[in-house]
Amino acid sequence: MRIGYILSIVYFFAIASMEAQITEGSIIYEVKINLHQLLPEGMEGMKASIPEFQDSKKELIFNREQSVFIDYEEELGRGRGGWFRMSAREIHHQNLKENTYTVQRGLMNDDYLIVEEVEWYPWTLTGRSEVIAGKICQLAYRVDDRDSSMIEVWFSPEIPVSVGPERYFGLPGAVLMAVINYNERIYIATEINAGPVSTSRLQAPTRGEKVTREEFEKISEEMMEELQSRMGRGRR
Repeated sequence: MRIGYILSIVYFFAIASMEAQITEGSIIYEVKINLHQLLPEGMEGMKASIPEFQDSKKELIFNREQSVFIDYEEELGRGRGGWFRMSAREIHHQNLKENTYTVQRGLMNDDYLIVEEVEWYPWTLTGRSEVIAGKICQLAYRVDDRDSSMIEVWFSPEIPVSVGPERYFGLPGAVLMAVINYNERIYIATEINAGPVSTSRLQAPTRGEKVTREEFEKISEEMMEELQSRMGRGRR
């Protein structure tokens, strides 16, 4: 009888755990970016004119098939103050069913649209656990192949959907915290809302000139060089 009792308890908690899982809803993140650390070589003189850190809020809206990572609407309503904003005017959309990833990015007064296949990267699991936003999370990490930056993420199996902020996904659970390049950029979930999501909120962005990721990076570099040149002429 004692064995039967124990099995009943285990069964109860297993069912309760399954019922507690979230597969649709939204997650609010606090995003902290070290602006000084991101300044390119030759622009260190700007440190005196901009704050060291930029704080903002982002929202991840998701279901089993799609996710979209956007500016948090309440923050947009308050205004975004300040002239220097990193990662502004960006929409990240992941289609889990079709395995596509779409990003709409703004540069100066123009918008660009990048559509590509999702890249799935291998993660190293550490076995470490932590509670974030009320959910039990596990730590995983990898090194980015493009720029060798360290990416550490905490994902929660309690939200068994492979989603996360920007490109930080690909695990058996939603990423609730991501630390990029040793605190250069931090995303941490502060609020989780479970419930049905309107398909209209999960639409992929369509505005902007279609370019490849490489073409966008080239355009960004050219704009940055032009900005540096203008600042140099201004100092003279």
